[in-house]
Amino acid sequence: MEAQIIERKEVNLPEISQPITKLRKAIGWTLQDNGQWISCNNCIPNTNADLNKTNDPENKLGKHNFTEMQLREVLIQGEQYAILLVFRRSGYFKFETLRDEWNSRNDVDFYVFKATKLKQILPDTLPSGKVWLTNMDVFCMGKIEGFDQKTYLQKIANQIQRQYVLKYPPNFNLLFAVMPLNLKNEKFVRFRLIEVFNKEYIYSQYFLNDYLPHLLDKFYYEVPYGNFIEFVRIFPVYEDLIAQPKSFNEYYKRGVALFKRKEYASAAADFHHAIDLFPGQSFFLAYAYLGNCYYNMEMLDEALMFFNLAIDNKPEQSEFIYDWARVLYNRGLVNYKLKNTNLACDDWNKASIYGISEAQKMLKKHCK
Repeated sequence: MEAQIIERKEVNLPEISQPITKLRKAIGWTLQDNGQWISCNNCIPNTNADLNKTNDPENKLGKHNFTEMQLREVLIQGEQYAILLVFRRSGYFKFETLRDEWNSRNDVDFYVFKATKLKQILPDTLPSGKVWLTNMDVFCMGKIEGFDQKTYLQKIANQIQRQYVLKYPPNFNLLFAVMPLNLKNEKFVRFRLIEVFNKEYIYSQYFLNDYLPHLLDKFYYEVPYGNFIEFVRIFPVYEDLIAQPKSFNEYYKRGVALFKRKEYASAAADFHHAIDLFPGQSFFLAYAYLGNCYYNMEMLDEALMFFNLAIDNKPEQSEFIYDWARVLYNRGLVNYKLKNTNLACDDWNKASIYGISEAQKMLKKHCK
């Protein structure tokens, strides 16, 4: 695929990518103090059962909630980092003592850490029912209250730059607790985000054998295993090339890394291996990358074939539709080079409907 669009506001600020993966749905579960479990969409309810029965707007926010989680990429002095963004509902009372005049707002929490940490969050060999904890060792983290869509990324970039210049350790750290679980022949992942003081003598206690197995005993989020895997593993980590890839993810990620380095033949070989290993369904991005590899090698017939396969495997997840539409645009380029102008115009017309601005330009230039 084409490189991620970069949002850049000031000279010398780190460049933050568009969302690479998103998580939009999870069920939050809590064991209340009355012994009963309670669940909520995208929210971990309070442990106090009485609080959950009230209409108090602050109590309805629960222990934790989110409207969307995103993973984005940022390069800090040439080293790849990931940014976990947690968009959540929040608010405050104008008169706190009276708990009167509630003002709702949307906040965002952000955590910046080395991209390699994503590979540690859920090991393939982790057995069902076993809790695993990852120290994300954050570069920096923070929250933006009542964030503005136009400026919040710039604020995060400013914080990253400030952290790099001052080089002081962050006051807080993030631990990521997960547990895979098989329930009624379906596989799920339970997880928690744990913010702790960035003192080893404090956060090391969470890893003790007497404490670790119980981190998800009383409250957690639960999502289908496949959704969690897509969220944390499709993010391509480029810090090294896997010497002996064995799984779909390993071949796919190495293929992406090779493609970014313009080693198109080697990248194509890895994407072919990835497709052969993918369990059950075809992942359209692998076909799309193959089409781009062959296009860059000027092997237009092969490029057309794999763009066709990518388009035939339209993703159900809305966050991938824009990338899928770019494949329509790219197939239009191939068709145009193959002198199939009518087909090219048809592809560009469809791509323009999905907001691909370049497609509209090609329509005006080449299509009557």
